[in-house]
Amino acid sequence: MGIKTESGPQLFDKRDFIIRHIIIALMAIFYGAIGHINDPVEELRLHIFTTFLYIVIIWNGNILLLNLLDKRISLEKQLRAKLLISGSIALTWPIAVHYLFYLLLFPLIHGHQCDLKSKENIANMVTSVIITLLINSIFVANAFFRQWKRTLQEKEELKRTSLSAEFETLKSQINPHFLFNSLNTLTTLIEENPATATNFIHKLSDVYRYVLNQKEKETVTLGEELEFIQAYVYLNQIRFGNNLCVHIHVPAECRNKSIATLSLQMLLENAIKHNVISAKHPLQINISANGSELHIRNNLQRKMNVESNGIGLNNIITRYGYLTKSQVEITETEDYFMVILPLI
Repeated sequence: MGIKTESGPQLFDKRDFIIRHIIIALMAIFYGAIGHINDPVEELRLHIFTTFLYIVIIWNGNILLLNLLDKRISLEKQLRAKLLISGSIALTWPIAVHYLFYLLLFPLIHGHQCDLKSKENIANMVTSVIITLLINSIFVANAFFRQWKRTLQEKEELKRTSLSAEFETLKSQINPHFLFNSLNTLTTLIEENPATATNFIHKLSDVYRYVLNQKEKETVTLGEELEFIQAYVYLNQIRFGNNLCVHIHVPAECRNKSIATLSLQMLLENAIKHNVISAKHPLQINISANGSELHIRNNLQRKMNVESNGIGLNNIITRYGYLTKSQVEITETEDYFMVILPLI
């Protein structure tokens, strides 16, 4: 099998190989017969064979060089360099092949030296350069449009993923179970502590307001997400009390950097959803950051009757895959679960 390339066909792909050599054969018949149509049949065949071999070496060698170029230089990142080198190959390769072919192979095939200074020979060389330039231009243009199409598809996929993330986040906030717990907590607070109940309502509105305001954005600053998290944690701590402990240690210089929207909230939600939280087994969540990463770690005490479908984590990983080259790191041991988010 051939090697997939950005700029052109595979060198040894069966379909490409057959089509390429059919075209070469037709070109050899046309160019080989020019000026030799009245020659004896054997001489005419020899000229056609020579032309065929000449074009085969130039065309296949050109494809091999472009394949090697694809491995070394990315069209997406180094477009100018790729265009320059591709153009240089189209200029130098056919000229080099032309002189070596007519100096070495031509005498072996025809039994006499070739006049390299003849008008016919120079015309053949110029034609070879022009055709190779044209072929390389088609290869690079084709690769460019395929890259452009792939970029559009990735953007569309990111849009769909972002919409899915918004839906999952909103659904997690508004699902009946969440509303039931919030209303039940609020009912108890109204009877026992009206002041706290009022504050609870304010924090609940802050959570909804943030989700609705940020749902259109792909990224938010870490500072904004942490302010939102404080309101989100407050609502859960009213329910779980001191059994839920969230420690935030994020330097000021990291708060202006960005993360995927609501990714931190989704991680906290997962930790609360999948772990036992009680006086005997308090849940400790630590949020810390360095210059390039945000660490979210919690002690692991999984609930027996709750299964994880991985949708939240997969969503975060996919979105970060479009936003940055840095990867989301996930570590799970018997004692703790930790996710590292790149800071953008």
